[in-house]
Amino acid sequence: MREVAKQSLTVYLDPDVVARIETMIGAGRFANSSEIVQEALVLWLTTFNQHQFELELKRAYESSLALTGRESVNAATFLRTLGDLA
Repeated sequence: MREVAKQSLTVYLDPDVVARIETMIGAGRFANSSEIVQEALVLWLTTFNQHQFELELKRAYESSLALTGRESVNAATFLRTLGDLA
């Protein structure tokens, strides 16, 4: 496995969040708070990227509608509009 350089960052959390983090560590689910925050950020980024992709699909679909009209949209036109996303 490749080792990634780590950088320290100070984050201030609500007491409720801190308590939940401490509970997860105490239960043995995570070794430390850094693991929890890293996993949470990966999940957030995944969700964010998915949302961005969905917006691009919507824009491409709307663009293909504008080019061909509502009744004549087909898969080939839509995929051409997608370009590099397809």
